[in-house]
Amino acid sequence: MKPSRFLLLFAFGLSIAHAQVTMEPENKPVTLTGTIRLLQGYGPPGWGENKKTDPKFTYLVIELSNPINTPCTPSRPEWKSAECSSAKQLELFFDSSTADGLEASAKKLVGRRATVAGTLQRAIAPAEMTPIYIEVTAIQAAKSEIGSNLR
Repeated sequence: MKPSRFLLLFAFGLSIAHAQVTMEPENKPVTLTGTIRLLQGYGPPGWGENKKTDPKFTYLVIELSNPINTPCTPSRPEWKSAECSSAKQLELFFDSSTADGLEASAKKLVGRRATVAGTLQRAIAPAEMTPIYIEVTAIQAAKSEIGSNLR
């Protein structure tokens, strides 16, 4: 069994026993299954501070059954809840060299269950809309979704 699959199975086994799973280590390949959603956010300059003037944009996420977390050391102890929070929705990021095909595949899966492979990262910039995001390397319909349109 591949180490990433073992980690995934182990993590999902823990998610049944706990409300949140810490995925370790960060920056290693993982595979997650959830529902692809298209969400709306606000862009610069205020990133939603002024909803009348900040432009709206849409972004893709995978919504998981249970929240996950990554190891995190906050800048200051009192900022732990803001900087190190768990996430049930992870924004999908696409490498510019593969973005067209992967992003198009993800858009076709909006509202459906999908399996996403990639690496988890902790958000550090306003443009990263969820506390944790995944740099996508592969995406496909979840096995339970394959053939579901043929009924």
